[in-house]
Amino acid sequence: MSLAILQTLQSLIDKPFPEQAPPVPRWIGGILKKIEEGFAEMHITVRPEMLNPLGLLHGGVQSMILDEIIGMTVAAMDKPYPAVSISLNMEFIGKAKEGDTIVAIAKSVRKGRQIIQMEGEIRLLDGSLVSKATSNMLNLLPK
Repeated sequence: MSLAILQTLQSLIDKPFPEQAPPVPRWIGGILKKIEEGFAEMHITVRPEMLNPLGLLHGGVQSMILDEIIGMTVAAMDKPYPAVSISLNMEFIGKAKEGDTIVAIAKSVRKGRQIIQMEGEIRLLDGSLVSKATSNMLNLLPK
């Protein structure tokens, strides 16, 4: 199952998400640059609808971006069952504004039988850290 997901996502590298993709990655509008077992990178241009009242990338949008790329990375991992988020802990460190290109990455920290621990971060192209996250994903094992 996961090998097919990985291959499908790898076929989207450097392309926009197609119409049949789920709505969240299409709304984010990112371009996958790399996805492999336990790692993914996506570039996203910050648009006006992603901003908070101060004109900066909204914290909720940052959380959504990292939750999405972490979930995508886990979906593409070699495992027999799907997984769902059970926690997402965010730290907002820097800032991004309209027109900035941000780089969202996700990487696997530990892949257990039931829990997959993940890390994610958003950086500007110059490497400045905007936010980081840790997440636990739960494998949906059969009952």
